[in-house]
Amino acid sequence: MQRRLNESINIHIMENEKEAHDWELNTLASELYWWVDFFNIAFFREQPVPVPAISFEKTKISNLGHYVIGRNAFGIKENININRVHLKRPMWDLLATLLHEMTHSWQYLYGNPSKSWFHNKEFQTKLLEFGIVTDNKGCHLGLGDPFVYLLKKHGVELNHNKDPGGIIRIPPKEKPKGKSKLRKWTCGCTNIRVAVSDLEAKCLKCGNRFELAE
Repeated sequence: MQRRLNESINIHIMENEKEAHDWELNTLASELYWWVDFFNIAFFREQPVPVPAISFEKTKISNLGHYVIGRNAFGIKENININRVHLKRPMWDLLATLLHEMTHSWQYLYGNPSKSWFHNKEFQTKLLEFGIVTDNKGCHLGLGDPFVYLLKKHGVELNHNKDPGGIIRIPPKEKPKGKSKLRKWTCGCTNIRVAVSDLEAKCLKCGNRFELAE
């Protein structure tokens, strides 16, 4: 009963997102919901996952997406968030993230999820059945069939060469560099960097005040 109610709520959220034509993410949301249905038929036919509520909240830059365990801040279950920071990725990459998060939903319903952020062997094996190679941190290392075949069949561009094993290798993404809060100050004979915007100090060597240099 509760599961039917949860899914009914998510269907209303889905319909709202698909009908919100004045929303900048309307087209993307509609397309992702189409792929949710398709992935359920193609990959989860025997153990379907519920219709998720897809959100596009900004999260930390190292995160591409996540499956919300339990209920989100609005009390909604089965929430899949696609990080708004990374929406300019190719469609194949977004769909790999979507299928990844749907697999988390599957595991919490039918499998044995890890008790931490760790992506356990069951999860990795399930994704590999679909054609996505992942490590225990959840990073995608490669793509293969049937995932690649189905995407190409439905017009998703993926112009990458496969290795002899039939896998498209995904190079590791560069770790984003944080912006330093240190600012450069100079007295004329020495440079220092401190994390303050208003420095009141003199150099004991030359006697000059430190001035902001950048």
